[in-house]
Amino acid sequence: MIESAALPARTEALVIGAGLSGLACASLLARAGVDVHVVDAADTVGGRVRTDEVQGFLLDRGFQVMLTAYGEVQSQVDLAGLDVRAFRPGSKVWNGEALQTMGDPFRDPGSAVASMRARVGSFGDKLKVASLRRDLLAGPVEACFEGPERSTQEELEALGFSTPFIDTFFRPFLGGVFLERRLETSSSLFRYYFRCFAAGDAVVPARGMQRLPELMALPLAGRITLDARAAEVRTGAVVFGDGTKVEAADVIVAVDGGAAARLLGGAAPDFKATVTSYFAAPHAPVEEPLLVLDGEGTGPVNHLAVMSHVAPAYAPAGMHLVSASGVDEAAEDADAFAAAAPVQLRRWFGASVDRWEHLRTYRIPHALPRHAAGSLATRGGSRRADGLVVAGDYLEFGAIQGALLSGRRAAEAVLAAR
Repeated sequence: MIESAALPARTEALVIGAGLSGLACASLLARAGVDVHVVDAADTVGGRVRTDEVQGFLLDRGFQVMLTAYGEVQSQVDLAGLDVRAFRPGSKVWNGEALQTMGDPFRDPGSAVASMRARVGSFGDKLKVASLRRDLLAGPVEACFEGPERSTQEELEALGFSTPFIDTFFRPFLGGVFLERRLETSSSLFRYYFRCFAAGDAVVPARGMQRLPELMALPLAGRITLDARAAEVRTGAVVFGDGTKVEAADVIVAVDGGAAARLLGGAAPDFKATVTSYFAAPHAPVEEPLLVLDGEGTGPVNHLAVMSHVAPAYAPAGMHLVSASGVDEAAEDADAFAAAAPVQLRRWFGASVDRWEHLRTYRIPHALPRHAAGSLATRGGSRRADGLVVAGDYLEFGAIQGALLSGRRAAEAVLAAR
C-alpha cells in the first residue's frame, strides 16, 4: 500500500499523474538527483492499471497483460521483483464447431502437431505466419515502424493471408490487443506487437497488475501525494482543487489524454472502450494458461482466459477465475455484456458455465487511444512553448511500452533543459 505524503510548497519538478508514465518520469528524475514530487487525484497509484480483491479473487480492471519483450519493461521494470507468471504461447480458437489449438511451435515445440491439424486457416497461412515471424525477428525493433503505413487489415491482405484466417484468427487475437476487431489500427503497431509476442512472453504479476505501479512507486516513498486533484496548471506552478498552490521549476503533465485536454486545452484523443466480466468457476473450462479466442465472430466475448491457470493467486484455493472480454459494440453496455457472455460461452464449454458465479464487470471507456494508419508520425512527448512537459501513452501508443517510453522521454526533456 502506498502512503500519501503531504504536498510540498515548492519542488524542482512536479509530476501530475501517478500512472505508469508519471511514475517512470519521476523515477528517472529522482535517480538523476532531481527533487521531484508526484501527485494524483486517485487514492492509489497506477492510473488505469488497477486490481481489486473481491471474495478472495484478484480482478484487474479490464483484461491486461505485459509483454516481456517491451524494451522499456526490460530497462525500467524489475521483473523478478514482480514475480511475473506467463501465459503459454499460442491460443485456443473457437471456429464455430470446436476449440482448436494454435500454438507457437518455435517457443512451444509440443504444440506443433496440434497447430498444424487445427482447422483454422490453411497450411499456407501457417507457413506465412512462420515467415513473418522470421522476417520481423531478423530486423531491429525500430524497423517495425519503418514499413508502409496502412491499416492492419490491409497489411494482412498484402502479406497474402486468406480471408478465413484473418477472420478466424487475426481478428479476435488482434482484437484483444488493439481493442477493435475491424483491424483499422496502424500496420506499424501490428508489426511491433507481432514481434514482441514472438520474442517474449505475455505475463501478469503473481498478485495482479497493480503490483507493477506499486513496485515502480517504492523508490518514490515520501514523494507521492494522493487524493490531490490538479485544478489549474501554469508555467512554474500547479493549483489544486482546495486552493493549495505548489511551485515547481518544471511541471510534467502525465495524466490520460482526456484529463490532459481538460487541464491544458485542446482536443482529447479518441479512445476505444473495452469490457471485462469476471466469473468464479468451480472447474476451469480449459486446462492450459492459453488465451481463448472467438474465431466465429458472433460475440459478445472476443477473448477469454482462466487467470488462475496463469497466476494461481488470482483465485482462492479450489476455485478458478475466468476473465471474459469484449470490444467494439460489445463494450457499449456492461450489464448487457455480463448477461450475454455466459449464453455464448455455454456453446463453447457446455452446461458447466451454469455453475459460474458472476463477480464483477468492468467497462473501461478510455482503455486505449486509437492509432489509425499514419497517426504514429507524431510519436513522442515534448516540451511545450509554455515550458510544460507532457507525457502519456496516447503520445506514443496505447500500451505499457508506450506509457513507460513517454515517461522516459519526458524525464529526458526535463534533464536536457538543465
